[in-house]
Amino acid sequence: MILKTILIFLIGLLGYSEWLLGTSCLQRPIVLGPLVGLVMGNLPAGIIMGATMELALVGAVSIGAYNPPDLIAGTVLGVSLAIQSGAGAETALVLGIPIATVMLAANTGICQPLMLVMIHKCDRDAEKGNIRAFNRDYLIAGYLQNLFGIVCIPLAFYFGSDAVTALLGKIPEFVQSGMDITAALLPALGFAMLAQQMMNRKVAPFFFLGFFLVSYLGISTTGVAIFAVLIVIIGVTFGIFGDKQQGAAPVVETADNGGDFDEF
Repeated sequence: MILKTILIFLIGLLGYSEWLLGTSCLQRPIVLGPLVGLVMGNLPAGIIMGATMELALVGAVSIGAYNPPDLIAGTVLGVSLAIQSGAGAETALVLGIPIATVMLAANTGICQPLMLVMIHKCDRDAEKGNIRAFNRDYLIAGYLQNLFGIVCIPLAFYFGSDAVTALLGKIPEFVQSGMDITAALLPALGFAMLAQQMMNRKVAPFFFLGFFLVSYLGISTTGVAIFAVLIVIIGVTFGIFGDKQQGAAPVVETADNGGDFDEF
């Protein structure tokens, strides 16, 4: 149990290192879920649960001032506790999403102000030209903003697994059925959020074509992907997807339209 707790802590720490390693998607459930499953000795369950949570939270992306739920804590604890209790992907969702929401509130309310203190210290280090102190304080500030999650993930896993297992065993059948229904709705909601961002009149026909191929012809998603690649190749080869405005006269920038700064 101690070894698993340490490994779960390291997985959480890896997820919280997203800011340090660049936009590498380390914090996404589809990455963390299999890692947790590997540690828990059930890689297939980790892959299934991670993919299910990814589908449900595919629209949880930080854009502008919006902070998404803490996917790292939600995924690591949701998947690990679900596997520990022998439950399925629906339990990982039901556990993970509330955990992610609570961790977001805790990190924002408690840890973000602490991080800002260290950022101001980084400013003072930069003014003094102390590069070593700046690098140290920068690393501390990065992890400090998620300190609550970093500390709570191993503690909740170590002390909470037995309690969660016992609690899940006492859940009535109608509650389990509700969890199953919710788990089925959440991925649909996540996919709808993704479709809302990308759907337009050019994409919609291909979307419904793939849907009907799967629904009425029984073609697997891999088969649909192969057909999609072939359609793209045929379209590009025969100029079906060519730019109809290719021969249009180029737009000349003037002082009136603002050039590249017109969008502002």
